[in-house]
Amino acid sequence: EGVIESGTGKVVRSINRPVAGKTGTTNDQRDAWFIGFTPELAAGVWVGYDDERTLGPSGTGGRMAAPVWLEFMQSATKEHPISGFPMPEGIVCVNIDRATGRRASLETEDPFLECFKEGTEPTGPTEPALTQSSQ
Repeated sequence: EGVIESGTGKVVRSINRPVAGKTGTTNDQRDAWFIGFTPELAAGVWVGYDDERTLGPSGTGGRMAAPVWLEFMQSATKEHPISGFPMPEGIVCVNIDRATGRRASLETEDPFLECFKEGTEPTGPTEPALTQSSQ
């Protein structure tokens, strides 16, 4: 969801329903994609040429593929009730400090909520989250 809230996929926020996704762009902007989903439906969009020409400087997933995905999903989901993503068992969410990537303290000015597999979340402002490589 973070890529939609404040990342390269923010153009799809205007769908006004819970959505998550991932943008992508190859070297030299030859391919661009956006893979996104709501709690009810998943779809992907690829943009590119068969002869590997560049899409140009604007040829990114967020600029070219995400708007196509948005237009499709607005139509495809218009009859679906808006619902949130279910939280899987064993997942915990904690506030994270944007500046440090560690658990937010009471003094943190602009924290964001991040979800972790239980037991991998940072327990204090000086301890980073565990990653796959540190477990």
